Amino acid sequence: MRKLASAIVFLLLVGCSSGITTHDNIRAAELVVDFLSSLESEQGIRNAYDWSDDKYQEQVSFAEFQQLISSVRSKNAKADISLVGYETFGPREMMAVYAQSETKAGILHFKFALTGTKTRDYYLLEFSTSDSEFSKDGNYRDYQESIVVSGV
Repeated sequence: MRKLASAIVFLLLVGCSSGITTHDNIRAAELVVDFLSSLESEQGIRNAYDWSDDKYQEQVSFAEFQQLISSVRSKNAKADISLVGYETFGPREMMAVYAQSETKAGILHFKFALTGTKTRDYYLLEFSTSDSEFSKDGNYRDYQESIVVSGV
């Protein structure tokens, strides 16, 4: 009886553990590739904006998003963009995908902050570019395979 009670307590503790968050870095990369690939047309830019999280849309209007994309495309000058790694943040339902491109002006760094999990899919929470590498505060890993988006 004592063993049964111990087993039940163990199962309850394990079963009640809701702090486990699982991420899918490949799915996140696919979505970022789709996002970057869509920036060639007005409809693609609209689709990219629609993919963003509601919180992002509350902070950034579609007109501001269009200006941001125009600025990024100008800076990037159709250079290929390589996804280099991703970062997770423990139990938080958020991850970041990092990319970079080599332009005539130097290396342009990209950060795509995504909200979601493996089971809930991902949505864009923040999109940033920088001339210097972004700091990484979570659990960072490089992508093992080369993931390149041509001519953005």
